[in-house]
Amino acid sequence: GTANTPVIYAARPGETVVLSGGRALSCNWTAYKGGIMKTPVPSGLDFTQLFVNGKRQIRARYPNYDPSQPGKSGYLQAAGPIPQDAQDPFAGPDADMTFSGEAPRGVQFDPATFTNKRWAHPEEAEIHIFQEAYWGNLQWRLKGIDHETHSIWFGEGGQQIGAKWDKNPARVGSRSRYFIENVFEELDSPEEWFLDKRTNILYYYPEPGIDLKTALVEVPRLEHIIHFAGTQAEPVKNITIKGIRFAHTLSTYMCRYDVPSLSDWSIHRGGAVFAEGTRQCSIQDCWFDAVGGNAVFVNNYNREFSVTGCKFTETGDSAMCFVGDLAQTNGAQRAFPYECQASNNLVHDCGVYGKQIAGVYISRAKRITASHNLIYNMPRAAICIGDSTWGGHVIEFNHTHDTVLETSDHGPFNAWGRDRAWSLAQSHGPYTADRGIDAYDVLVDAMESVIVRNNFFDEKSGWGLDLDDGASNYKIYNNISIGGVSFKWREGAYREVHNNIWYKSRVAPCFHVGNNYNHDRYYNNITVMDSSDMQWPAGWPWWPQMFLSVIAPPAVGPWFDEVDHNVFYAENGEFQVVVDQLRSEGGKQNPRRYKLAEWQALGWDKNSLFADPLFIDPANRDFRVRPESPALKLGFANFEMGRWGLTEEFPEKWLSEDPSVAPRRRSQK
Repeated sequence: GTANTPVIYAARPGETVVLSGGRALSCNWTAYKGGIMKTPVPSGLDFTQLFVNGKRQIRARYPNYDPSQPGKSGYLQAAGPIPQDAQDPFAGPDADMTFSGEAPRGVQFDPATFTNKRWAHPEEAEIHIFQEAYWGNLQWRLKGIDHETHSIWFGEGGQQIGAKWDKNPARVGSRSRYFIENVFEELDSPEEWFLDKRTNILYYYPEPGIDLKTALVEVPRLEHIIHFAGTQAEPVKNITIKGIRFAHTLSTYMCRYDVPSLSDWSIHRGGAVFAEGTRQCSIQDCWFDAVGGNAVFVNNYNREFSVTGCKFTETGDSAMCFVGDLAQTNGAQRAFPYECQASNNLVHDCGVYGKQIAGVYISRAKRITASHNLIYNMPRAAICIGDSTWGGHVIEFNHTHDTVLETSDHGPFNAWGRDRAWSLAQSHGPYTADRGIDAYDVLVDAMESVIVRNNFFDEKSGWGLDLDDGASNYKIYNNISIGGVSFKWREGAYREVHNNIWYKSRVAPCFHVGNNYNHDRYYNNITVMDSSDMQWPAGWPWWPQMFLSVIAPPAVGPWFDEVDHNVFYAENGEFQVVVDQLRSEGGKQNPRRYKLAEWQALGWDKNSLFADPLFIDPANRDFRVRPESPALKLGFANFEMGRWGLTEEFPEKWLSEDPSVAPRRRSQK
């Protein structure tokens, strides 16, 4: 198409159009036993998902699926990793190969909780297991199970977590929870199924009330339903896909994964809609319904690609990804998304297979806008920026709640900046003066400021805004974070954080490992802690009852450019800062507490107050402060409430068909 004559593929008004990556099965069901039915399927047909009347079913597994506590119920606890020097009883012809790092060989199980059934074909089973630090999960096909040593041996897989700086990012152990699926002997619960590829028989345990004679049974066959396939020299232009439901694509967790940056994330470059080499193309008002991997993947060279008014539910991995390739940006190559947007989208209950996922994921891209999205019920991030390259992003008017449900050490908004100026020694090693890094180099990659403004984060866990290792050149203002752990920045520089509200957070804002001469500024923010909840687990006796935490501040130069004109408050509390001056070579911490006057004597918060900010009506999400508020006298400025989340332009059809959006969570005009 052209700008004046674009090509639009759209559902006829009033009609429902489904583009399916699957096929319907013609079934001839007969009884097997114990409520289980069976039907022959075409020879050679292979699939890892089954849909009955549009609903994704459960692959036969142990233990049985239990959604009551996401990421916790329906799992077993590993007893520990298989030692690196253990003899592999299933070793094949590749047994003499050596591998870099300390890749897991498997885990040991507790015989008291493990199944008492012996599986005829454990080599067909797949394990889904959380990485020990719960950054995400990983999948392996099994080599086998050694019941004598209570060991589950891993075969192919384990590529779902990156962290190139870590010699073993995929480590698993006694903290890891797991389940194992695709096991015929564990077919014992309604909605479970198993495909026997040797006999071409599908076994299925239907829910009560399912009439298999009339049921629509579908299985995925394709990964990409729509593929924009242009190049930088000859891009696909001015094409819009509008008003269509996408469904039934292949799961991709056993496919190739890439690590696009030094963030912890590994990602599969694929999606139900896959775009590469485009200009001014868009996906509008579509529903991505239980696709098997990523829903929309905007890969490498794309200009002004937009995803607007769409709904994403039960995706296997992330909803929207904008990912470039740093290795392909030499000379005239521009293999990255630029000036793209993800706006006014409804995203919930994603990450069915992958847990290190996001509603919007950005890496090696420039000037991406994520705005007015409503994102909730997510295992990890709502919005994640994988690095500071090359900045210029705008994250605004998004509403998130109930994220970081199945993982840890993360936030609904998360960012890394492990670019060329980042130092692993400063970030994760014992921090001493000779390991401190000056700030000026960060702008080589973090070229343009990332704007994070006017967002509403309503969270029970995780950091509200998490600027993780190296994240630099951010301007963060007019955000509200309720609950969770409010705000954090780690080593980095050129962060300006002002006019934000952290309300009844579980843990105070944290400044963690500063760059030398960092030019960081933190001012005109309001922090209201819940004094009844200002606690931390045993073993952290220095953390509770504080309003700021400073860990390993710069060893050279001022700690910050500015920390001042803030308001702190908690009923029945008092202002305290905890400063952990340096991490010693022995790894021990040496914290010191400062009350407000002592903190001011160090040069910080000289004009700040411990006082009630006098919100108008926080119970009803009106966090404007009253005219007599002390915050106004210090320079805080009220900002508009209620504009976060979906706008009135979001398609009514997708809301009316989604019982989870009630009452309607919309922006107010």
